[in-house]
Amino acid sequence: MRAPSIRDSMSALLQLPRPAQVAAAEALRRSLADRSPPEEWNTRFGPGSLFEAWTSTRLTTGLYAENALALRPVVTRPGWRVVEIGGGDGRLWAGLAEGMAPGELVVIDPAEEVRAAVMRRLPPQVRLRFVVSPVEAVSLPPADAVVCSLTLHHLAGRDAAERARYGLSGPGKLEVLQRIRGSIAERRGFLLLNEADVYCDVQIPPGDPLLADHLADSYLRRCGRALLDELRDREAIGDPHHMVPRLEAILHRWCLDQLRLALVPRAERDVYELDVFRWLEVLDRAGLKVVERGFTDPYGLFHRYVCRAE
Repeated sequence: MRAPSIRDSMSALLQLPRPAQVAAAEALRRSLADRSPPEEWNTRFGPGSLFEAWTSTRLTTGLYAENALALRPVVTRPGWRVVEIGGGDGRLWAGLAEGMAPGELVVIDPAEEVRAAVMRRLPPQVRLRFVVSPVEAVSLPPADAVVCSLTLHHLAGRDAAERARYGLSGPGKLEVLQRIRGSIAERRGFLLLNEADVYCDVQIPPGDPLLADHLADSYLRRCGRALLDELRDREAIGDPHHMVPRLEAILHRWCLDQLRLALVPRAERDVYELDVFRWLEVLDRAGLKVVERGFTDPYGLFHRYVCRAE
C-alpha cells in the first residue's frame, strides 16, 4: 500500500486537537527521513532552490507586492537610495525594475550568493552596493527607505540587556531599529518591516511546551496550511512551473524541521520572533512611529509595519 503523501499527513495532522499536533508533527518528521531533497532551508537562493519556490508562493508575493507599492514613489525619483536588510533572491526588485530612476540599492546580507541573485533583478541604471555582513555588525547610510523583510527575527533578544541576561553579547532588535531610525531620519524616509506574528524570542527557554506550541502555530497551523492550499491550487492548473515538488520539500524541510528549534540551546534557535504587541513596543522604544500596519496574507502570518522617525 502506498505511504501517505506529506500533504495527506500534514492535512491529517492539522485536524488533530491542538495539544496533540506537536507530537504528531515530530513523529511525521522522523518518518519522512530522507524522502525530501537534502537541501537545508535558507542556504541557497538561486534558480532551482527551495527559496526560489518559497518566494513564488502567495504568502510572499502578496508581501512583496505591498512593499513594492510603497517603494514605487521612491525608486522613480532620480538619486534615490534604499537599504535592504536581507536580500533573499531579489524577488522584491523584479516587481519594481520597470520605470526605476537612477539610484542606489544597498543590500546587507551575510550570504555572498545573494549578491548575484539581487543583481539579476536590477536594471543597469541602479547601482548595487552589497555588504556581506549581519546587520547588527554594520552602520547604515542615510536612506529614503529601509526594507527589513523577514530578517530581524534572526537576532535574539528585544535589546542588548535581554541578550546579556542569557549570556549573549552584542545588540538586540532595539539597537538595530535605533540605527534604522537614524538612517531614515536625515532623508525623512520610512522603514518597511515584515515579520511573522508569533512569540518565540530568547526569553522562552528550550523545551518549554509554550515554545513548541508557538513554533507549531507559525510553521504548521498558518504557514503549513497556506502551503497546502497553494499546492492544491497549483495542481488544479497542472503545475506549469514545476513548483509542487519543491513546495512539498518546504513542508518537510521548513515547516516540520523548524519545530526542532524548540529543543536546541537558546543561542542556536535562529528564530526569535515577536508577536505584534511586542513589535509595537520595541518600535516605539526605538523612536519609530508606526503609520500603517496590517497582515499581508489571509492566514494571519506575516504582519507589515510602515514606520517613520519620530
